[in-house]
Amino acid sequence: MFNNCNAFFVIRALLGMKERDSLFLQKVRFLAGNNQYFGELVVIAKDISTKDLPVLVTSSDLLLRKGFSETIAFCKFKTLEIFESISCESDGSAGDSNNRIISALKTAESNTAFFLDNIERLSTDSQEEILGLLEENYFASKNILFIAGSSVNLNELAEKGLFSAKLAFRLGLLEVNVSSLNEIRNGVKSLSWVFLKGANSSSGKNIKGFTESALQALESNFWKNGVFQLKTSIEFAVSVCETDFIDKEQLPISGSVSNDMHAVVFESLGEDKTMKTALDSFKRYYVMKILEENGNNQTQAAKVLGLQRTYVSRLLNELHIR
Repeated sequence: MFNNCNAFFVIRALLGMKERDSLFLQKVRFLAGNNQYFGELVVIAKDISTKDLPVLVTSSDLLLRKGFSETIAFCKFKTLEIFESISCESDGSAGDSNNRIISALKTAESNTAFFLDNIERLSTDSQEEILGLLEENYFASKNILFIAGSSVNLNELAEKGLFSAKLAFRLGLLEVNVSSLNEIRNGVKSLSWVFLKGANSSSGKNIKGFTESALQALESNFWKNGVFQLKTSIEFAVSVCETDFIDKEQLPISGSVSNDMHAVVFESLGEDKTMKTALDSFKRYYVMKILEENGNNQTQAAKVLGLQRTYVSRLLNELHIR
């Protein structure tokens, strides 16, 4: 298993790079340059990309597992156009899912990357088929980068008879454990800036950053659902922020007004769970909360919101607040 390195590697930009690859490269360069742990992970990814072995990426965080796997693939192929990600199912469709996964592996094109997440959910027969492909040197012969992902210790499952011991051994030859978000020093701060840039781009806004209280709240919060929770929290904050900087009260985390709003939004969505409906529900509750705190005085509420009085009136009509 790889341990942390002391240096970090930054991938150089390539001419003619597609937009998806360019955006990914920007994220990697920013994280590697601003956070030691993420920088060390890029070094490890670069090293792994030179080896013709299957890779096992373990972490309690799905997005960190996938993000690190994408980084390995990018280091090897210099593009994510060849990256395919599949997650093993755990519901009633598991049988069909297993068949599709094995079929996809056997028909995969050369010079591609295949990320199979939650590999511990594979049926015993499917585990044996993947083991057979590894023993036949199938992936190396076609220059296919095979990456398995898991949130659990496969060796421990194997000891209990719940996973193939031989497959766990083969995958464990090149295993990397990625720390959870709560364990990465300054990881929340670094990722928050990445997610802010993405939310600005998708919403058409130009929020410049976070207040000091917002940054402190982000870093001190326990992120139970990891990177996904952080990402959606930043996106929600951007949706309601009408100033240059996101403040603590706009973040749906413990101890903030927005935390209550976050719960209300999900309870009120019903069948319509589109992003537009969610954001409208979020804004509606937030504006109502501010109005309530200011005795329904729209002028005072506008000052608190950092908006023009006329815009608040229009917002009340748009959000059907009476």
